[in-house]
Amino acid sequence: MKAYILRDKNIALEDVAVPEIGDNDVLIKTKAFSLNPVDYKVTQGAFGLETPRIIGHDIAGEVAAIGKNVSHIAVGDRIFGMVNIFKTGAFAEYVVMHSAIVSRIPEGLSYKDAAAISCAGLTAWQAIDQKINLQPGQTVFITAGGGGVGGYAIQFAKLKGANVITTASKDFERIRNLGADFIINYKENAIANEVMRITKDGGVDYIINCISGKDIEQYASLLRYNGIIVGIAGIPKTYPYAPFTKAAGIIEVALGAVYTSGDTQQFQEIARTGEHIANLIKEGKIKTNSTQEITFEEIKEGLQWFSEGKSSGKIVVTK
Repeated sequence: MKAYILRDKNIALEDVAVPEIGDNDVLIKTKAFSLNPVDYKVTQGAFGLETPRIIGHDIAGEVAAIGKNVSHIAVGDRIFGMVNIFKTGAFAEYVVMHSAIVSRIPEGLSYKDAAAISCAGLTAWQAIDQKINLQPGQTVFITAGGGGVGGYAIQFAKLKGANVITTASKDFERIRNLGADFIINYKENAIANEVMRITKDGGVDYIINCISGKDIEQYASLLRYNGIIVGIAGIPKTYPYAPFTKAAGIIEVALGAVYTSGDTQQFQEIARTGEHIANLIKEGKIKTNSTQEITFEEIKEGLQWFSEGKSSGKIVVTK
């Protein structure tokens, strides 16, 4: 089969053997993929993964074979999910996944749309639905609203009736159509000043930070008393508040860590959540935030866009 192999920091499309499945696994014939910033980071050495290895996170496809212990998934089922990058990668003609973590694609939803969900959509869902108790009328500040995670987080926050402030430098109409109430052009305005102006110096109830742990330190002053900051790209090494001031929480979202945990109950929770998000898309309640479509042969070029500032929303790949 064809697969994208990373050797040191070089990527090439190579011929490799079709992977073997274990007793609890499914073998998936891939139909579509999506690219994520973390895919590019892996090519630059993120997580210290050994090479050579197949790269990529998100897939959608058809089940080609099942392990002997698998009964809830059948050959021919349409599924999607995020692979265990600590073992393998997604950008290949066939992929093996643990059967408990794959989500079924609902009838009427395309492989392309399903492939755009897992990494970004599940991360945003964990941030908005599982880590904070967002209530109607509250205000959440979501950084990088033009990205995959940010775009999903905006939509999930609006489903809960929240007010959304976000940052971007382009695609303002697209981001507004996702539901953002206020968009701060970070290239032209001081973000912290704008957030406080918008909130009339009251601050925000929650912050979903999609950039880095250092940004959490930068925006910590924007949080109201008893608020929570969620970091999806790292958290600060030290708590940024003095005792008895903000009573604030700082929480990490690390979707891929579910694999290092080995917690099969959490695998199943992720599978159910993926199916819920897929149905929200099918019902027209949210969008995949897909903005660019490329072919399998263009994946290497597409990954480079993340370092060149050419990416926005979700980049989807069809075969």
